[in-house]
Amino acid sequence: MERYSKPSSSKRQSRYSEDFKQFICNEHLRGGHSLTSLRIRYNIGGKMTISRWLKTLGYLTPKLVSSCGMASEELKSSNPDKSRSELEQELQEAKLLAAAYKKMIELAEQEFKIKIIKKSNTK
Repeated sequence: MERYSKPSSSKRQSRYSEDFKQFICNEHLRGGHSLTSLRIRYNIGGKMTISRWLKTLGYLTPKLVSSCGMASEELKSSNPDKSRSELEQELQEAKLLAAAYKKMIELAEQEFKIKIIKKSNTK
């Protein structure tokens, strides 16, 4: 595996070889190293370089990338074989939890005399 690609007269020429990029991406995806540790270990410039390589080389798809990071974990952990009654019970629990949160916010607004919930029609 060669680290650098052959020199070119083009400014936009990649400085790292494709084999090196794939090697780094595979190292990260195997779970052994974080992006920062790989960047420091192999002296790769730019904080987003390896992330860009992961996207451009097809290791990450837009569906798997989320702003929260938990979306893909939640999808993996959901069980498609749950019965209807289990799903209805989970829905009922979620509704109760939402009602409890709403009540907590109302009580906090009354006790501390501050507005927590923003009205949707304000300018």
